[in-house]
Amino acid sequence: MRRYVALMHRYLGLAIGAFLLLSSLTGSAIVFNKSIDGWMNPELLQVVPQPRTTSLDTIVRNVREAVPDKKAHLLFMPQTSSQALEIWFRDDDLRAYANPYTGDILGVRDATDSLMGFLVDLHIHLLSGDTGERIIGWAGVGAIVLSLLGVWLWWPKRSRWKQAFAVKWHAAPIRVWLDVHKLVGIFAVAFIILTAFTGASLALYDVITERALIILTGEGTRLPAPRSRFSEGSHAPLSAMLAHAESIFPEGRVTRITLPMQPNSAVLVRVRLEGEVHQFGRTFLWFDQYDGSMLRIDNALQANLATRIQSWLYPLHTGFYGGLPTRLLQVLVGLSLFLLTVSGGWVWWKGYKARATAAKRQCETSRINNKLRQEDGAT
Repeated sequence: MRRYVALMHRYLGLAIGAFLLLSSLTGSAIVFNKSIDGWMNPELLQVVPQPRTTSLDTIVRNVREAVPDKKAHLLFMPQTSSQALEIWFRDDDLRAYANPYTGDILGVRDATDSLMGFLVDLHIHLLSGDTGERIIGWAGVGAIVLSLLGVWLWWPKRSRWKQAFAVKWHAAPIRVWLDVHKLVGIFAVAFIILTAFTGASLALYDVITERALIILTGEGTRLPAPRSRFSEGSHAPLSAMLAHAESIFPEGRVTRITLPMQPNSAVLVRVRLEGEVHQFGRTFLWFDQYDGSMLRIDNALQANLATRIQSWLYPLHTGFYGGLPTRLLQVLVGLSLFLLTVSGGWVWWKGYKARATAAKRQCETSRINNKLRQEDGAT
């Protein structure tokens, strides 16, 4: 059994090793991606705080004038007083940035034009859209299986716990690396499984997670979006909808606004309430795009069990749930997975070379022996 488990651990690691290397390195790098991106691109992402912000309608109008051939879809509200407002466009990787105080458009760039944007896309999509995201999701499932197999292989026999936690530093390099591989793995395994599980759950949400939540809780997380009552007419001001949302939840913080893409679509204002674990909140307020009336409120603090479980996935994966200490821990988890992948690959390669050399020597010895026997027979 141990031999078969070892083979499964080895070849599963080799099969998904490249994806784990990419995922671990990029994941560690983007834990603080907003802060790093703001530091690297201050002209786009940083503004000077002023006493009063301008109207959202002014910003949307300026965006449409600056990028007339694209439809603005998402408004990412500033989370600090010195942060720019970010605008995403429908079916496009283009991003625009606006000064929330003056309404001026600070610039436009492709999502992958910046280093952090490139790393985020590589981490989530492998630069390949939905297909890459699913590949990463299944690699996460593989990482969970790989971790469990590793624990089984490490588990000490006859209670030899002291040896299980030791590194034979004076042994051959391959033994030292194998001991380090085991030790790092056993200390980081719980966090690696948690990170892989939450990452796979997010990447494969429609394929696995939503269905699993329905089976486990009897309920799903996705309600049909409400529709605007009319299909034509003048649009209600976004600023009025924002003020309405803030009056309903004065203690909340608006994080995103989704603009309607269809004539009967609604405007969605996303809010993070005090007590929500998700960094962007999962409270949704829906407004009629024409008369600005309230259509529905989805309060995350009153949501069903499936939605409450879903709300934990992203904070757990990014390390947000505990603030700075858990985000730093998430960086270490990514580096641990990187070290495990490299050390595991190196140990396999050294073993492979040793076996190949031994086989070559055995083949050469057999050839020489056969030649000697042939010579003796001829004599």
